[in-house]
Amino acid sequence: MPGRLIGLVGTSSVGKSSTARQLQLLLPEPYLVVGLDHFYDMFPQDWGGHRRGPGPGFWQDVLTDDDGKPRIVTHYGSAGERMLAGMRAAVVALLDAGNNVILDEMPVDDTIMPAWRTAVAPYDVRWVALQAPLDVIEKREHERNHGRHAGNARDHYGIGLNGPFDLVLDAATLSPAERAAAIAKL
Repeated sequence: MPGRLIGLVGTSSVGKSSTARQLQLLLPEPYLVVGLDHFYDMFPQDWGGHRRGPGPGFWQDVLTDDDGKPRIVTHYGSAGERMLAGMRAAVVALLDAGNNVILDEMPVDDTIMPAWRTAVAPYDVRWVALQAPLDVIEKREHERNHGRHAGNARDHYGIGLNGPFDLVLDAATLSPAERAAAIAKL
């Protein structure tokens, strides 16, 4: 029997990972957490865009918005596209093997969520959007990264949140444990 998927969707620093950890503690069966960072970290750093810039892997442009705040724009080429497709295939394989999965997804562009929804359509899936005001998220981002990588949340803010969700949670007012408790009831 295939496993069940709980998809946590939201920008960087909104609280997906902390919610996933709390959710693992509450659920009566084991759930594996799979996130973009797990796969991104597998990518050879040299091909991640650090030295190579635009190309087949991943790379980021650091921009400054009109308000003076940084915005990190993530791009990917053909190898990055294959990695994202492989991530979806890996999650499908985990579900097919009977594993339950919590997906920690930060969509980097508007193609990500439609691809996920298509890939996991045959499975028992609950989609959960985590949202908070940008100023709250940017404060968390700064505290979490000690100022490094500031602007990641800003660029991905709101991406992928326009589709249907089984639950939308305010990550600014609810703690990770409260968010997990609400999700566990789905």
